[in-house]
Amino acid sequence: MVEYTKRVSPTCLVHLERNRYSVPASFANRPVSLRVYPERIVVAAEGQIVCEHRRIIERSHDGPGRTVYDWRHYLAVIQRKPGALRNGAIRSG
Repeated sequence: MVEYTKRVSPTCLVHLERNRYSVPASFANRPVSLRVYPERIVVAAEGQIVCEHRRIIERSHDGPGRTVYDWRHYLAVIQRKPGALRNGAIRSG
């Protein structure tokens, strides 16, 4: 396992190896610990596991990378801003 400190983007994503993984909206713009395992990544904050995703391993290095979303991470944003999905990228805040 390798551990990194990352900052969650305003759109609730953390970046690893050209790929992006969603994080619950309450952690937007905040630092988290990203624990990287061979098969998965685990996001932790404040001493607790926040979420987990299957790790994407890309063999080619010439593409834009992929984004993995968990729709549940955006529920709080959608409740506050009902048009957020319709209007493009979701921003928490």
